[in-house]
Amino acid sequence: MLSFDPADPFPLFPEGAHSYSDEQRHSDLVDRWIGLRTEETERTILTSRTKIGAGNDEQHWIGLPVRTLLTPYSEIRRMLSLLDLRAGSTLVDLGAGYGRIGFVLARHFPDVLFLGYECVPERAEEARRCLSGTRNAVIACVDLSDPDFIPTEADTYFIYDFGSRAAISKILADLRTHARKRPITVIGRGRASRDTIERSEPWLSAIVPPTHFAHFSIYRSA
Repeated sequence: MLSFDPADPFPLFPEGAHSYSDEQRHSDLVDRWIGLRTEETERTILTSRTKIGAGNDEQHWIGLPVRTLLTPYSEIRRMLSLLDLRAGSTLVDLGAGYGRIGFVLARHFPDVLFLGYECVPERAEEARRCLSGTRNAVIACVDLSDPDFIPTEADTYFIYDFGSRAAISKILADLRTHARKRPITVIGRGRASRDTIERSEPWLSAIVPPTHFAHFSIYRSA
């Protein structure tokens, strides 16, 4: 059983050291310690989903359990430990939810800038409320599928099946343009994100060998 220790809320341990369900339960306790009202916010979203447009529930992952929606904190810590995160670099979370990556960065990589994009206003507002006391963390409420939206240039991007495959492909095309200017790292999590990269984005999957883990893969451009 993975226990919660407020002195080390985002522990680092090898993949497989604990069951995935234990990591999820641990993350529930971390959310409460931080003060994130995820369950309450999701209930509010479910009863007022017309605010973000009818027919978008599936793409915005409305109605799913929080544990399904969010990456466990322990996995985020493990993922970040595998990256070459330099002071002053920027990590962009494409579909940030409640900004969990921002909390881990603030504690263990405080000189890395965090920018999270989230399309559901209630989630973005709740993330901002709890991240307001951290350094170098911003949550922007934007629709990643908007054809006029282009993510900011950054060193590292995290993608976790934020919407339709078409939206994921659109964002990856934007990142391909950024990668022509400098090398980037992309962490793909979820079946749709990883499958799209492997099948359609050889600039990420076929030049520099990716590193695969149970729930995420790390891709680097040349």
